[in-house]
Amino acid sequence: MTWQPAFTRFSYQHADGVSRSPLRILFTGASLLLAVVATAVLASAAAAVLLAVPLIAWLATPRQLLLGPRYLLCGNTIVYFGNVKRMTLSPTLGKLRLECTSGTAFVLERRRFPRSTRMAENLLKCKTTRFDTLSARIIEQVRAASANAVLMTA
Repeated sequence: MTWQPAFTRFSYQHADGVSRSPLRILFTGASLLLAVVATAVLASAAAAVLLAVPLIAWLATPRQLLLGPRYLLCGNTIVYFGNVKRMTLSPTLGKLRLECTSGTAFVLERRRFPRSTRMAENLLKCKTTRFDTLSARIIEQVRAASANAVLMTA
């Protein structure tokens, strides 16, 4: 059995499509098959309600950012920390831009963190705290993985 690195999950409303795990795909397919069979056999409206289970399982996939020891996964984007050549942190705009040697870039934005409070005065404070915590961890891990990564503040 191989060792798998632990990922830290952060709720993050990225623009890419969601990544569904193989277990979620298997559960959705099996529940869809069972719902169709139950609807065909029972031929009732109550059995047709079972079709909502796979629909909910498919649509309820959370949008997350996964932070590993050597790389970051966000939707369809993978950033290997060893390939980062420049980091640009803008605390006033709430953005951290990671530029890779391949020319691709990933931008972490403060506004994309979901709301955890309903009070307007605490909303910016919560998002800022999450952004500061995550950006500090990313910068620390990039510096550990890439000795030539440059941090610039804007």
